[in-house]
Amino acid sequence: MTNFAPATINQLKEALQTALADNTTLSVQASGTKAGLGAPHSYDATLDVSGLQGIISYEPEELIITAHAATPLASIETALAEKNQMLAFEPPHVSTIYKTSHDGTIGGLLATNLSGSRRISAGAARDYLLGFEAVSGRGEIFRSGSKVMKNVTGYDLSKLMCGSFGTLAVMDEVTIKVLPAPETSLTLIIGCATVDQAGKAARHALQTAYEPSASAILPKGAHPLSQSMDCALIRLEGVAVSVADRQSHLSDILGSYGMTDIIEGEPSQLLWQSLSDGAPVADKGNQIWRVSCAPTAGPALLQNIQSHCDCTGYFDWAGGLLWLATDDEAAHRPIREALHAQGGGHATLMRADDQLRRTIPVFEPQDPALAALNKRVQDSFDPHGILNPGRL
Repeated sequence: MTNFAPATINQLKEALQTALADNTTLSVQASGTKAGLGAPHSYDATLDVSGLQGIISYEPEELIITAHAATPLASIETALAEKNQMLAFEPPHVSTIYKTSHDGTIGGLLATNLSGSRRISAGAARDYLLGFEAVSGRGEIFRSGSKVMKNVTGYDLSKLMCGSFGTLAVMDEVTIKVLPAPETSLTLIIGCATVDQAGKAARHALQTAYEPSASAILPKGAHPLSQSMDCALIRLEGVAVSVADRQSHLSDILGSYGMTDIIEGEPSQLLWQSLSDGAPVADKGNQIWRVSCAPTAGPALLQNIQSHCDCTGYFDWAGGLLWLATDDEAAHRPIREALHAQGGGHATLMRADDQLRRTIPVFEPQDPALAALNKRVQDSFDPHGILNPGRL
């Protein structure tokens, strides 16, 4: 087995051209933190892109950072924090559920399109990738996008690369839009009699003019904050005076749902990072699922699943994202059946042993028309299927 470890984009191009000529399939890896995400796949050689790292340029005044794709996420977040800025989509720290020593790379984050609690107000990772440089499965260097937000020429390939899991091309240089970090953070906690009531409170907050940046639901017993009752969590961020005023109004509006309490400052920030990371379920089952559904369907979805298998979970995105933990080997059936019964959505197996990930669909099965479209897209970028074959 001949492995490849390019340190420049030209070496990356040469490696892919060699693999293409020899019909060698490749497993694209940098830090390997997300090896447990996606289906286990067979390959002939490893393409280690960890040498393609480092921040190329950072322009705080323009809210833009450009880096090589294998740059550690921690390095990006540290550089931004020094200028009081942030990745707006609040990337999950995957070390929490995969028990790795670090949280991976910026390229791996974009390739999997993972986004945290701020997703419902700020958008997903794909919304902040302005441009990139990559090498396709054809062994060709190509570029897409630019270093400015206004870019109306050509196809928006940035959206396509995010979520492709390295099956279309291998990115080297990525340019990302960043945002100023909020001056302060506050979490309003509403204790409710039922999960359904907590869901209504969480959604009600988003329908007001007070601009919550995140909204979550903690069923009773799912988290230390919800040991005695179901809770809705509402996050407010921004200038301190504005946050205090909005909190006062929201407390009055949502008080009819139940008792209210407040967490401020760093404890509030740590709470939402843990919810983005999946921390409340990280140690509660061998399997961890991330289930996307209509927010109004969330509480009934969890109840339906729990009636057929032993599991625990909580909701982010105002009920639209269910983090679920279980040890039930057959849990995929009630999860997907309940999801279908509640109107559809997506169920992704985030963590499980290799054997289970080989025998059940890790991602939500696609209908034939969408699967055919995806096949045509993949054939355009990697017609011989040398990049991460079988990962999706």
